[in-house]
Amino acid sequence: MVAPDKIKKIAIDCHTLEFKNWAGKEHCLNNILQELIKLDQKNKYVLYFRKPVFKKNLPINWQIKNINLPMPFWQISVIFDLLFQRIDILLVPSTYLLPALNFLTPLLIIIHDLTTFLPETKKTHKKIVILKEKITLKLAIRHAKKIIAISENTKQDLIKFFKTPVDKIIVVPLAARDIFCPIFNQEKIKIIRKKYNLPAEFILFVGTLEPRKNIVRLIEAYHKLIFNFSAKGGSAPGGQFSIFNLKLVIVGKKGWYWQEIFEKVKKLNMEDKVVFTGYLPDQDLPYLYNAALCFVYPSLYEGFGLPIIEAMACGCPVITSNISSLPEVAGEAAILVDPYNSQEIADALKKIIRDLGLREKLKRAGLVQAQKFSWQKTAQEILQVICGD
Repeated sequence: MVAPDKIKKIAIDCHTLEFKNWAGKEHCLNNILQELIKLDQKNKYVLYFRKPVFKKNLPINWQIKNINLPMPFWQISVIFDLLFQRIDILLVPSTYLLPALNFLTPLLIIIHDLTTFLPETKKTHKKIVILKEKITLKLAIRHAKKIIAISENTKQDLIKFFKTPVDKIIVVPLAARDIFCPIFNQEKIKIIRKKYNLPAEFILFVGTLEPRKNIVRLIEAYHKLIFNFSAKGGSAPGGQFSIFNLKLVIVGKKGWYWQEIFEKVKKLNMEDKVVFTGYLPDQDLPYLYNAALCFVYPSLYEGFGLPIIEAMACGCPVITSNISSLPEVAGEAAILVDPYNSQEIADALKKIIRDLGLREKLKRAGLVQAQKFSWQKTAQEILQVICGD
């Protein structure tokens, strides 16, 4: 990628990287940074942090600026420093307070999703959170020179909820990190399984424990599946394994309104069937994707849906929702279900368990689909937007 002749000075808001237990947005920012560092030795970069958390040795054209102030004084200080540094463009990858306050430096923002504004998901957010995000995001969109949406679905939501001009939005998809790939060392997979006390066969979910992820209906579907097979003797076709040993493994940190998830497990007497691992370190997660019988992600709304691409990149068959961005990202490489229908989720699980050929077909298709996305391509497209006139 060849940038225009003029050397630009680019600032990036990186303060969210100071948080522990990164979620998708933090991994997204980190991967964009890693790829831009490799791609661009010409333009000058200033990375704004609150604390010195970024340990990587940077090229000479990259600078770290730590401003140790509480919010919102940090944002105000950054705005003044942008002027002092004569920044050409400010890239803000997630939170909206800084771009809402900034109207002096040209602005590029990344919008991941509009969860707090959707009728089916906003009821799980506090009203003060919705009001705050509505005000800050509206101002950020107004101030932005360009907006990057991580999916076509997010682009359409921006147009629908904020009347954002179409020519202001560029769709740049995300990707799975390189650590997500097929692993052929079965002994290492077995070690990681034993570390979390998991059986040889399990169904996997990965995501924050919150209502939007639709985990309660997933548990209901799993319960229906277990009882369906129990009524028929408890074995998968061909004696592949006993259904009684098939567990549902839920990986992720607690978000908000997570209590209903645990209450549902208790109500259905599934405490010995559903395993909650909590947040897993990055180095272990690919092994679980590789070990799982299938990956189920019945989310009610996603800006992109990184976990399904991560699962596909590991060769894990995927079941996901037929709404929001998920069909767009999954393509024809997953079984799509109505996330509001637990019986439909259960039927999809039944298909996966009964049909080894279907699992192999989805595995192959998923690997091909995952290869359509790469962080290098994502960073190249963002750099094109940054360097565009």
